[in-house]
Amino acid sequence: MTEITNLNDWVDHEMIRGRYVFTKDDVLGLHLPISEQAMQNSLNRLTERGVIMSPWQNFYVAIPTEYKLKGVVPPTFYIDRLMKFLGRDYYVSLLTAAAMNGASHQQPMVFQVTVNGKPIRSGVKNGTQLEFTLRQDLPLEFTKKVKTQMGYMTVAGAELTALDIVAEEKKTGGLSRAAEVLVELSETTSWDESKLSLLTHYRSGTLQRLGYLLELIEAHQQADDLFALIKKTGKTLRKTPLKQEVAVDDGMNVDKRWKIIENYKLEIEEI
Repeated sequence: MTEITNLNDWVDHEMIRGRYVFTKDDVLGLHLPISEQAMQNSLNRLTERGVIMSPWQNFYVAIPTEYKLKGVVPPTFYIDRLMKFLGRDYYVSLLTAAAMNGASHQQPMVFQVTVNGKPIRSGVKNGTQLEFTLRQDLPLEFTKKVKTQMGYMTVAGAELTALDIVAEEKKTGGLSRAAEVLVELSETTSWDESKLSLLTHYRSGTLQRLGYLLELIEAHQQADDLFALIKKTGKTLRKTPLKQEVAVDDGMNVDKRWKIIENYKLEIEEI
């Protein structure tokens, strides 16, 4: 290989070989005959020219030809490598995962990822809004590997996605939007005994709300299966408000099966 003496040549060399993601440490390891400040200046110039982008500090992505016009590479291209760089377990989640699990009408404006460890600040990174949800007990056995241009990424399965959409309804546009997503997800979800341990990762209230919504969208068999599965977990169903932040009073109707206090009116026409 011809000796590489500048960063631009090295990036070109890596791209030709299908290697698009690198870190600052990778560049330092090249021992180029320039100072660290000169190297950083080169990285900055390559970024300004649209040769590379930096979705995270000290983490870089060379921009493939097909993305040159927009100057933005979608997170599917690099999310797995980014999570490895950050040392986090993760899965692509919520509306982003829903779109990958058959909810084809969902076109999320953000790329949503659930991670463990310390909080990660959400925000716009190179034109793409990355939104992180933190949880320590990631049920990774209910995820799947989805092929990307750079390998694979970890994506929540349909049942995990359904539960998360209810548990994190504030991040998915509210309960009416959650019900709308469940209409499509219910075509691929199956609440059989293999999902029993998944339910143990969630509070009873989340399971009750999911069951209530499944009844609402007339996915009755799914609701029946979920109800039977909840009984096997030994969880107790207690009176629980449909919308947690909305006040409850004694005059409100309570769903007999799911013990959901109907303290919030869903926008049925959106379902």
